[in-house]
Parts: sequence; structure tokens; C-alpha cells
Amino acid sequence: MYRLLSGPIAVVFVLSSLIDVVCADTFYVSPTGDDRNSGTSESQPFGVVQHAIDRMQAGDTLVVLNGVYTGTLKLKSGITIKARNPRRAVFSGLKQLKTSFREHAAGIYKANVNDRPKQLFYNDQPMTWARWPNASWSENWIAEKKWANATEGSGPGVLTCLDLNEISSLDLDGGYCFLRYGRRNSCYSRRIESFDGKTLHWDETRFYSPRYTGQDGNKAKPDVFPKLRKSFEYHPTKSLFFLAGAYDLLDAPGEWFVSDGTLFLCPPDGSNPNESVILAKTVDYCIDQEEAVSDITIEGIDFLACSVRMAVSENRNIRFENVHFKYINGEQLHRDRVQGDREAKPVQIAGSKLCIEKCLFAGAMQSALRLTGEDLSVENCVFTENNRHATFERRPLMLYPAGDYRISRNTFFNNPSDAVRIVPDLDKMQSLNPTFSSNHIFNAGRYNTDVSGVYFPSRSQRYAEVHHNWFHNINGNAVRLDISGKELNVHHNVFWSSYRALSIEGYGSFNIYNNTAVHNKTPADLIRNVLSASTLSRLRSSPGVIDGISGVELDFPPIDDWNVLNNLVEHFQDRIAPREKRTHNVQKKKGLLHPERDENWLIPIVDRGSMRGNLTGERRDVFTDGDLEGLNLIPITPRVRGGVSQTKDLAAQGVTSLGSYRGAYDLGDRYWYPGSDWMPDGLPVLKTMAEAERFAKEHRTISIVPKVGVSGLPTGQLSRDGR
Repeated sequence: MYRLLSGPIAVVFVLSSLIDVVCADTFYVSPTGDDRNSGTSESQPFGVVQHAIDRMQAGDTLVVLNGVYTGTLKLKSGITIKARNPRRAVFSGLKQLKTSFREHAAGIYKANVNDRPKQLFYNDQPMTWARWPNASWSENWIAEKKWANATEGSGPGVLTCLDLNEISSLDLDGGYCFLRYGRRNSCYSRRIESFDGKTLHWDETRFYSPRYTGQDGNKAKPDVFPKLRKSFEYHPTKSLFFLAGAYDLLDAPGEWFVSDGTLFLCPPDGSNPNESVILAKTVDYCIDQEEAVSDITIEGIDFLACSVRMAVSENRNIRFENVHFKYINGEQLHRDRVQGDREAKPVQIAGSKLCIEKCLFAGAMQSALRLTGEDLSVENCVFTENNRHATFERRPLMLYPAGDYRISRNTFFNNPSDAVRIVPDLDKMQSLNPTFSSNHIFNAGRYNTDVSGVYFPSRSQRYAEVHHNWFHNINGNAVRLDISGKELNVHHNVFWSSYRALSIEGYGSFNIYNNTAVHNKTPADLIRNVLSASTLSRLRSSPGVIDGISGVELDFPPIDDWNVLNNLVEHFQDRIAPREKRTHNVQKKKGLLHPERDENWLIPIVDRGSMRGNLTGERRDVFTDGDLEGLNLIPITPRVRGGVSQTKDLAAQGVTSLGSYRGAYDLGDRYWYPGSDWMPDGLPVLKTMAEAERFAKEHRTISIVPKVGVSGLPTGQLSRDGR
């Protein structure tokens, strides 16, 4: 039993705490400072950030004055690092090239370099690794510029393309082919083995192994694809690709290439590079923390072309606030799934009580942020232009919770893969109320074929609450709970202009209520899993054992025991799991299916059992404006009323905010909108559905180029050796 302190002991405790606060010091650092200074005022700042940190004690604050600081830091517990002027204090993985360029060929200049840069910036603009077809950073979402199309004759290790005649005379030795092959879920880089001007051969080593390339390679095995109809999406002739990393591909303004210590550059403005500021990425991590730390706040700092690694699980109480991460990592290649974990280099933070608030994550070549541990919070952040080649295993935000988490009021847009992936650690997960709420997710899955706005892979989600979010213009499922899922609440969300609003698959228990879904291409899916993974394995090895299986409903009855309540969804269906379709077909031939399932393996959602109060069909006239041009999904007719009301029994099952109306908004409801209360680089905060729809369409082919913003800033050091 705990008791309050009183008397002399309490006085000593309070005085001790006050002394700690009073004794806390504030230090300053500046590129124009000197480590021989006192460091305790703006007029006497230190010169190196690490020097300042080494002198700090718990409770101290370091104010970083304007400048670009390069190198790598080691932190210590109990300190705060904050910018004197946010956006003007930059920790950078870039170094300015101090070298002399000379003309090499028409429009191409060259210079000697000591390091092999992974990214290059010219007068604050990102340059492009020499490639074909030519596409600058801002053209990433123009598919016909980014990709070439494989044609007849493509196969294992072979690519043909009608447009290869454009580059038939080029020497591609040492270059790479970036392939969206098979199911086109991922973009894997493969060494070019030969090119004769018509046919390109690429290194297929390990490509057809699920371990290395997943379904992309597995679905395109050499012994499989000749048997497939060419209309199948994973036939090699349906593949997309681009070529990069060979000198002969250097032919467009803004491209660069490095070989044997020589940097070749086509300046975007055609002028001599010696008159410009050229920054090259040479450092991966500006913070690389190998020891556990606690009680650290970093505020107002920008991290440019670098990442942060604080991956020790014992970390505690780490906070990043108003921090902008731009051009994270920068590895050019993504060889395979195994190597990819080493190449990704996201901002990686592990521990407990981790808070990321009002931060920007923009321009990551692969993943942007990975959080692992307990009590994780990501709030009021913006994620854009991450994982730009749409690698299936990489996402802007990857969450591995071992306890509570809160993902709230964030904006995710122009991210070509899943926006968010959440994988709980079930061995440790002791969650009270995990939430994914008030987020705005759109323009996800630009180049993926299997993608979601928020993706929950197969496992229990500990009754996570997914509520009051907007999902739209997603090239896949807006919300997906994958095979064998359990325990998820999805309510008061709005879905529009996506391939599919919902795909909820598993054994239950699920609460799906008061959602609105309109203008989506295919029906929302509810998928009950009947067979366990082990049972499926038995069936695949010995199909005859099906008659001996007990304890499962092999007649595949319609779902009637999930709490599916008061949804206003145009197209809503109960579907057989794709992995169980073979078993379904066997039972159908034997006449052993449920009567409703016998007629169709897709059954429309109707009121039955625990599924009640849903309003389906195209009823766009019930809204203030049901057309996309002026979209406003607040109802104007009492037809949305009369749904199921809240009860104690439903509350006990996790249905805790049920509205007796259909959809996410009630008649005459206030117009709530989700997402961050800010946007980067002068972009508008989107407060209406009509604005959000117009913005999404406009930016389907426009890439946001994150501002570098370091011109004119003095240069300083994070650490004395500059590494």
C-alpha cells in the first residue's frame, strides 16, 4: 500500500526536486562558436554539438543556433536538444563538395571525390541517379516516365521492350535493372549481366525464392509462368522496370553518376557546377545510439539526408517534437527482402514511452519511421513521398507494439505502399487501449498491387480502435486485417474513391460499426477464416483428409456473429477466404455447403444475427453532396436514422460509441475532419472532403519535392571528427 509523504521527509524530497530544476543549465552551440567558450550564452556558444553534450547533466538543455551540422552524435540521458529557430538548425548527412569540376563532355562535368555519395543535391534540389527512362524527382508519379514496359520475349532473367531501341548503342556494364516483376508488389534491383541492344539479361540469382522476393518471385517461377495465361498480372510480359547506375545512362539534366572516385554530373541549369553549392550524402546516421538512454527531448531540429538509430529496447521516455526528417536514408538499391533490412535505414527508435509529435517524414527512399516497444505515440505528423519505388516490405510508418499505442491526427499522402503497418508483439502485448484515430490517409499504393492504407497482418490486434479516420484514393484496401486476424474495432471511418474500403479477415471478435463507404471500386469484404494454417497444410498435402476434420464449419455458413452495425456502405459482402476457396469448391461438389453459400461464394451483407442496422446500396442522395466534385457525406435525410442503439451487452463486447444512425456522421452532425493541423512547404490543411478529393487527384501525378533549405546557413559539426 502506498501512502503520502509528510513531515520533514516530504520537505526534503520537494526541496531536492526544486534544487534539480534550479541547477539545470542551458548551453548553446553555433557553427561560429568555439569549444573554449563557456557555452552558457548565445554570445559565448560552443562550436561542436558533441562537445556540448559531453558537458551536460540530466535536466540540461542545449540550444542549437542556426547552422548545418554534420557528423554523428552520441546522446546521454535526461537532456533536451532544441533549435533556437526551428527549420534553421539542421543535422545533416550531407557534406559540401570542396572540389573542382571540369567539363567532360557536352553538358557533363566531372570532379574527383573521396567518398561514394548515395544522394546528391544541387543548389538545394535533389538530383537523380543516372537512369532510363529519364524521370526527375518531381516526375516520380508519372508512370509512363518512371517505368518501361516489358514485352513478348521477357522471362527468367530476360527483359525485352520495344523502347530499348532508344538506348540500343549504350554500354550498361555495371548497371542495375529495377524490376516490378511477378505480382509487381516490390521493386527489386538486379545487376545487369548483358545487353545486346535488343535484349537485356539480369541476374536472377535467388529471385524465385519466397524468402528473398516473396510472391513476386514465387509467382513468376520459371516452371510456372509458361503455363499461365498472359492476362495474369504476374506474367513477365506484364513487368515494369527502369535501368540505373551505368555511365552511359547519364544523358539528362539533373542526373549524376560516380565511378572509381570520379563524380559525373549533368547540371540541371546547364551551367558550370563550380558556381553552385553541391551537397553529397556520406553519413547514414546523425544519431547512432548503441547504449540505452532515457528522458530525452529533441525539438525543432531538421534531419537532412540522414537517419536516427536508437534501437535499444531499454530506452525510455524519448520525444521528438516539431522535427523534420527529409530525404531519409538514401540507399539506391533494394536487392531482396533479406538484404533490404540492412539497406532500409529508417528512423528507428525502440523502448517505452516513445513520442513523435508534429514531425515531418518526407522523401525516404524506403521506410521512414520504425517504432518498437510499449506506449508508442505518433501524433500530428505528416508522412509523404516515402518508399518512392514502392517496395512491398517498406512502409512510411512501421509499428511493432508490445503495449499501448496511439496513432492520431496524422496525414499520410503520396506514399506508394501501405501507409502504416502494425504488428503487435503477442508475447509481450499487454495493451489497454491501442488506437488509430483521426488520421487522414490518401494516395497510398500508387505502384503496388497488394496494398492498404493501414495494414494489420495476421494476429490478434488486442481490440485496437480504428476510428474517425478518412481513407480515400487508395490503390487497394483502405483498412485490412489479414488472415487469422482477431480482436479489432473499426468504427466512424469514411472511405471513398479507393479500390476497397474494408477487408477484415479472421476468426473474430470484430466490431465494425458506423462506417461510411462510397465511390469505391469493389465491395468491402468480411472474410471468416474456417481453417487454421495447420489444417490448410494438411489439406494441401493430403486432400482426402477433409472428411476427417472436426470442429470446423466446413459448410461455410454466412457470418452472423460479428457485430457489424449501422454501417452505410454501398457494396458490402461476406466472402470466402481466397486460401480456403479450394476447400470450398470440394465441399460444393459434395453438396455439403450451407444453402446460401451454395449459390454464391460472395454473399451480400444483410441483417442477420449480430449484423444489424446496415444500410447498403447506392444512396448518395442521402448526403449533403454525394458527388465527388463537392463531396460532403453529412446526411440530410432522416433515412439514416433508426439503426441499432447502444446496449450494455454491446458495450461489454467492445462496442462503446455506437450511434443509432447509419454511417460516420449523424443527420446535421458537426463536420469533423481528421489529419494533422499543419502541412509542410505551404501546402493547405485539408478540412473538407471536397478539398481532400481535389488535392488527391491533383497530386496523383505531382511529386512533392521536400525543401532542403540550407542555403545561406553556416556549416558546423556534430562531432569533432565529422563522422
